[in-house]
Amino acid sequence: MAVEKKPVLTVKNIRNVNMGNILQSIIRSKSTTRSILAKENHISLMTVKHVVDDLIAAGILVEKESANSDVGRNPKVLEIAENYGNIVCVNLTSEDEISFLIYDIYERLLRERSIPLESERTYRESLSDVFQAIREELETISTATTGMAVFVPSAYDEEVDLVNYDLIPDFKELHIRELFENEFGINNILILHDVFAAARSEYDSLNPEMESQFYFYCGYGVGGYFIHKDEAVAGEENMAGEVGKMLITMDGNENRFTTLEEVVSISAVKRTMKEAGMNLHFSEMLKLYQENDAQAVQILTPVLNTVSKVLYNLLWVYNPTRIVVDSCKSDYCRIITEHFKAFMEEMKNDAIPIHVQARNAKYDEYHMMRGCFYMTRNAWIDEIADSI
Repeated sequence: MAVEKKPVLTVKNIRNVNMGNILQSIIRSKSTTRSILAKENHISLMTVKHVVDDLIAAGILVEKESANSDVGRNPKVLEIAENYGNIVCVNLTSEDEISFLIYDIYERLLRERSIPLESERTYRESLSDVFQAIREELETISTATTGMAVFVPSAYDEEVDLVNYDLIPDFKELHIRELFENEFGINNILILHDVFAAARSEYDSLNPEMESQFYFYCGYGVGGYFIHKDEAVAGEENMAGEVGKMLITMDGNENRFTTLEEVVSISAVKRTMKEAGMNLHFSEMLKLYQENDAQAVQILTPVLNTVSKVLYNLLWVYNPTRIVVDSCKSDYCRIITEHFKAFMEEMKNDAIPIHVQARNAKYDEYHMMRGCFYMTRNAWIDEIADSI
């Protein structure tokens, strides 16, 4: 086995790390002193001075008199300059609408809008409407835009600037990063696979740097992502999260293969409901299932069995500390998790038992795009450290 090479530490690398840590500390506290920064980041006051002086000279930080009213001389405090900043998060994962959120750098939500997709307009035309709406909202905000995150429903190839278009066909030949760069003229634009961003958000929520997590999403698409010791496993072509493309057999017919997504996604279940003459909303069917309605149980039980078997098999591939289940429909998420826990209980007497913590997703990533926000803010901080 090849020995992993450790990165070579240079003065520039160390300085960048210190600068990044200092900026993160100031953002967390909003206002702090040089001495606190030194203690928090385990560095000398002289190192803090060099970094802070550079950030002040670049206009990133400002130093003010403390508002502390205690007796004695008030220490000076450091803050991010008022003109920084805002981060725009755009959700392109739905076939029905395009939504966007604008946060300040402290994660306070400033604006939120959704633009319905009209069938007579192309996706590119709809994006133009969204660009205009974003510009209108940004004109009402006094701070500079420090970055943009674009949430997409499948793997993104950075080299060719294209998204896998199996879920939204209009992504074919649509160079999303180039479009956003041309429209807004900023470099810090991240195109993020929705499953990766959600998995990252869930992983970071518990700060378990030495743990591993498999995140499983089952909505209108199906995907997953494995993070081990803070490292996301994307695969050679960034396709490692595409578990919805796994081939499975149905109805005991060894010759009838289909993909997992074609069986367990919300779209697939809705097709089965329609074929069975069940003309209800998906949420209503889930409620009937929980009430033990015979038709709902008949439709959903094979789906849940399939999901549980796939998750069980993934345990043997990845052996994660925990599995996080998510969906755009919270009831579906809970039902899948409960069924999988019951399945694991049945399997506990296997000759070689395997254990995992299974839970529902903690965050509504598909609405709030929290993981996108954090990754974009971190990219902005890295950009500052590299440029000063």
